[in-house]
Formats: sequence, structure tokens, C-alpha cells
Amino acid sequence: MAANDVNIRLVRPDEQEAVRDHLRKFFYRQEPCNESVQIITEERPICHDLESFTLQFFNNGLNLVAEYNEKIVGVCLNVMLERDKFEFEEYPVKDERFVKVVRLLEYAERKVDLFKRYPEVNKILSIFVLSVDASLRGKGIAKKLTNKSKELAKEHGAQMVFLECTSFFSAAVAKSLGYELVWSLDYENYKVNGEVVLKPVHPHKSLQLFVYKL
Repeated sequence: MAANDVNIRLVRPDEQEAVRDHLRKFFYRQEPCNESVQIITEERPICHDLESFTLQFFNNGLNLVAEYNEKIVGVCLNVMLERDKFEFEEYPVKDERFVKVVRLLEYAERKVDLFKRYPEVNKILSIFVLSVDASLRGKGIAKKLTNKSKELAKEHGAQMVFLECTSFFSAAVAKSLGYELVWSLDYENYKVNGEVVLKPVHPHKSLQLFVYKL
């Protein structure tokens, strides 16, 4: 299979369960930070807080799927950030494992503070979730989803695309597409009360935040 065999399109409103199924099989279980705190296990196959968090913007018209042989093999969930509507908020999480991941992401977003860093930018498309079927990784699907997201950003008047990479591999995609690294944090240096919170396995060493100016 080649990347050209994969169709990238907007997700349909009736595909939420199909997208959820894909994320349950691949992203929720295998994303490095989720895996490091064992959010999903055989004994605990579903985390409702995690699913609510990732699917909260499902119907915003900015989300993409990669389709091959009529099967969803990749998902890219996006959200538009607008300066005049944007506020840093603490997402309500009850799950004691998932809260560790969410608070790291929120910490990073506050540190980079994109609208302060780029006063000329008023709209940013944030790539919120990027997931590919494990059997088809390394075939350019993540790049196609990312590039299509960039096209969507332009169509909707955004001046920038933002990509928050918890994975070594998603960071490699960002670098290969010319994204600029604006902030990073080694997981071993993220501590709460003196304790390292997340310990993803090799090669996932750091959280990396990238932007692409349009």
C-alpha cells in the first residue's frame, strides 16, 4: 500500500463511533504518555475522561480521517483557536491517571503561550489528535493528514498551525514537513512534588511543540 492509495477527507457526523473505535484500538492505548501511566489496560479498557477530552470538538467541521479500502486507518482531530475567544482553562478530569497527562499538556500550552509569542496571529489551527493504524505506520499517512490540516487552516483564515507532539514519531513528522520547534520539555524534567510524573519508553523522551506559519 502506498500513501496515494489512502483518501484523506473530512469526517462525517455519523462516524463518531467509528472514530472512537479507531482511537480505542490505537491512540488511547499506544500514545506514549497514556501508555506510561497505563490509562488503558486489559482490566480497564475504557477511560471515559480520555474519550470525552479527545472527542470534545468532534462536530466542528475540522476533523479528518484517512480511509483505505473503506476502512478508517487514520484520524486527525483539530480545533481552531481564536485570540478574542481564547482562555487558558483547566479541563475537568476525575481519572487519576489521565489527569497527569492533561495537566502536562496544559502546562506546556501556558509555557509556550502562542498568542503572546505571536502578536500578529489571531487564528491558529491546533492538531489535537494524530493517530494512524499500527499496521500502516511509516507509509506517509500522518504526513497526509497533517498537510490536509494545513490546507483546512488556510481555508478557515488561520495564520498558523500548532502541533503538540508527545511522541518521537509525530515530532519526526513535524520536522520533516518544515514545522518550527518552539518549546520542548524532557519528560524526566517534568516533576510534581519532586516526582517525575510521566516516564514514556524509548524513544519518546520529550514533549515537543511545533508551529507552521501560513
